Amino acid sequence: MHLPSDLVSAFRGGRGAVFVGAGASVDAGLPTWQQFVTRLALELDIDPGPDGGFPTAELNKIPQYYENRFNRRLLLSAVQELLGDRRNVGSQVHRLLAQLPCTTFYTTNYDELLEDALRDQGQRFSVVASEEAARASSDIHGHVVRKIHGTLSQPQTLIITRDDYARFVNANSVTINTLQSDLIHHMFLFVGYSLSDPDFNNIYDNVLYNMGNMAQTHYLCVPHASALEIDDLARRGIKTIDLSVWPGANPSEQLKSFLSDLANATSDLVHIERFFKGLRNGDRVPLVISSTLNDGEQFVFYPDCDVRVAQQVERALERMGVSTRWVADQVALEEADTYMGDNVVLICSPFGNKFTRRVFEELGPGNICVRFCHTNGKRYIQDLKTAREYIADDPSQPPGNAEMSDYCVIARYRNPWNPSKHIYLFAGIYAIGTHAISQYLSNLMNYRHLPDDPEDSVALLRVSFVDHDPYNYDYEVALHEVL
Repeated sequence: MHLPSDLVSAFRGGRGAVFVGAGASVDAGLPTWQQFVTRLALELDIDPGPDGGFPTAELNKIPQYYENRFNRRLLLSAVQELLGDRRNVGSQVHRLLAQLPCTTFYTTNYDELLEDALRDQGQRFSVVASEEAARASSDIHGHVVRKIHGTLSQPQTLIITRDDYARFVNANSVTINTLQSDLIHHMFLFVGYSLSDPDFNNIYDNVLYNMGNMAQTHYLCVPHASALEIDDLARRGIKTIDLSVWPGANPSEQLKSFLSDLANATSDLVHIERFFKGLRNGDRVPLVISSTLNDGEQFVFYPDCDVRVAQQVERALERMGVSTRWVADQVALEEADTYMGDNVVLICSPFGNKFTRRVFEELGPGNICVRFCHTNGKRYIQDLKTAREYIADDPSQPPGNAEMSDYCVIARYRNPWNPSKHIYLFAGIYAIGTHAISQYLSNLMNYRHLPDDPEDSVALLRVSFVDHDPYNYDYEVALHEVL
């Protein structure tokens, strides 16, 4: 059960793309294309046959028969009725897809579950659902969802019948050319398609087949496939991902297991959300920073180490759609009851941040597992579970050429004053330690190394340095221990 290394590399490098089929929407209770066609067939008095389904060749004919007997308006009405009002239903498959580091999405689905999932993740995106929109989309940057068979909120764009599919190739040259270009420059992951799916076969035959040796490798998730089918797909540049080797009681659960593994291996957003548990898209959280008031000039000075950490935390929270505001520790101290009863981010240790000191003074030992201590001229972090002490070297008194250490903590605690909220801590013993946190978090994927605990999450980082120059820090920082 291994993720394909080239697929992981493609998504990590921004070259991954996703093509979503109807099977992905089953998780939200939507019908497969076969079930949709069967529903139309019942009104046409067409027997689906002994196995309860129709052959692939018939799946586009029956919507055509329906339109012929009734009319286009009633066909579109049937689509609307069958798909129903699926707003705010949520789909774990689409949520996992939205977490992938991917800006290029294609789908043949009419539903808008993918758009809902991206919106929930705080992602900004454009939707291209018609040939006219495709012509106007050449200057689109960032996330784009290309709905090559139309979208439910624009019924005039839907491609459903045999005639619609026949016109598609000739009438949608920009859409097809864009898809061909993306298939050359991206590695696609096809999700929610079966090998008998008419949508997949149309793409496969009309686009991928005609690309010849210009096509690169792509991947198709399948619950099962024969050796002959796998070989045939591989000859055309498509490798299969056998979902049956991933855990799950059914193909839908196995698909979610695979996508979860892929997201964990490639997406910083997954790990950011895991650490900042309790925060949601649209929230606003204060970042409490050490401050010094210049009485003469009447301005507030924030230490560079705090500012750098605040910028990195801000960057991570923006990925979640969470906004921030910087608050001077003295201001937070004056309104302590308000800030201590909410989600709050503390930057800098009790040695430098007055509000952090107040929080640590009032937090009982049962609520935290570390203490910042200063005794006998030594600063250190104490692990309250084991009584182990992590003693920092005073950077202002370097001991020759010997290696010195500072320690810093990245932590999430359940807020004891309001258990539905959290306290997030980013603090070094000395300024160099706090500064090092900003370097560590500059790679957002480092959030994956923080402990995945359902309650508190506490990680200790060690900062190694020899010479100390407050104007030009030179150090190495690495995760040291999970407390």
